Amino acid sequence: MATSGSRGTHANDYYSQALPEVQTQAQSSGTEQIHSRHHHANNNITSINRGAGDSMTKAVAQYTLDARLHAVFEQSGESGKSFDYSQSIRNTNQSVPEQQITAYLSKMQRGGRIQPFGCMIAVDDSSFRVLAYSENAREMLGLTPQSVPTLERPEILTIGTDVRTLFTPSSSVLLERAFGAREITLLNPIWIHSKNSGKPFYAILHRIDVGTVIDLEPARTEDPALSIAGAVQSQKLAVRAISHLQSLPGGDIKLLCDTVVESVRELTGYDRVMVYKFHEDEHGEVVAESKRPDLEPYIGLHYPSTDIPQASRFFFRQNRVRMIMDCHATPINVIQDEALMQPLCLVGSTLRAPHGCHAQYMANMGSIASLTLAVIINGNDEDGACEEEIQ
Repeated sequence: MATSGSRGTHANDYYSQALPEVQTQAQSSGTEQIHSRHHHANNNITSINRGAGDSMTKAVAQYTLDARLHAVFEQSGESGKSFDYSQSIRNTNQSVPEQQITAYLSKMQRGGRIQPFGCMIAVDDSSFRVLAYSENAREMLGLTPQSVPTLERPEILTIGTDVRTLFTPSSSVLLERAFGAREITLLNPIWIHSKNSGKPFYAILHRIDVGTVIDLEPARTEDPALSIAGAVQSQKLAVRAISHLQSLPGGDIKLLCDTVVESVRELTGYDRVMVYKFHEDEHGEVVAESKRPDLEPYIGLHYPSTDIPQASRFFFRQNRVRMIMDCHATPINVIQDEALMQPLCLVGSTLRAPHGCHAQYMANMGSIASLTLAVIINGNDEDGACEEEIQ
């Protein structure tokens, strides 16, 4: 199973990593092996374990369908026509070129855009040299130059800048320690301050194939959670919720899910909290829900397998918390070093912008913001994943 601290992967590797449970089974037994000639949709995958082979075949077929729907959605945007999901889903016999699937997967994980509620900087691990940054980073960090840059007054943030010069000395020390840590994600979030503006930020770090990504979210100094009293109160609420869950009788999954959605809604104050389960045939079902009385219930509704693409499910295994602040917000582009071989991997980023199709989906559902927590049950089993979605 991929973890949040793992290195980024190329799009062509999805087919070998999208089913971690299959890989785990193969690696744990000397008699069960999975052989693959290529990491593409038309692979000839053979397996002594027939069930594992069937799972991989099913996943590849689902990736193909997801890629086709993605292409139709983008074409509808370019042509100005409305996207007809029902009609598109019926055309399941159309083949999809291998390169189109690869491009789709690459765009999903390397889309080059983030959400505007924070900014992002990618850094080389050994030199602290900036490899990439979001277009809003200069303004958010208070680094916007007062005049047109010249040789005498270079811009403070650009490709090649030492990231430590952007923050206060004490903040730079914290970043250096984090970069030297074996499990960098265990230190998140790190409390740092911009050198120019003095503004505080939560820094959430994770490693990728070319270095380390620093997601920066502005911190409000008046936030009660930052005070000792606020932290104690938050801890009390969490402990009470956990104690309640631990007191439940074992074996009753429905009672557990019903209690979880109520507890999470009480903790967060969101309008709706749902548990969304993936079934063996890949379709999803809302199995528990807590909501505002005036909202339409979703409990018991079933959704097609394409409702949450396979690539997104794979992302949840790497980064089990996904927050979308505003589906209507305009994404921010990422500027990166031209020497990099491919766009930056943003799978583990807390700021990764939602895909255009998903943003439209949220808008149609009337959900402006969402927080999704992935729950993996029996990680080696096929029918063991569910999500808790908070809106």
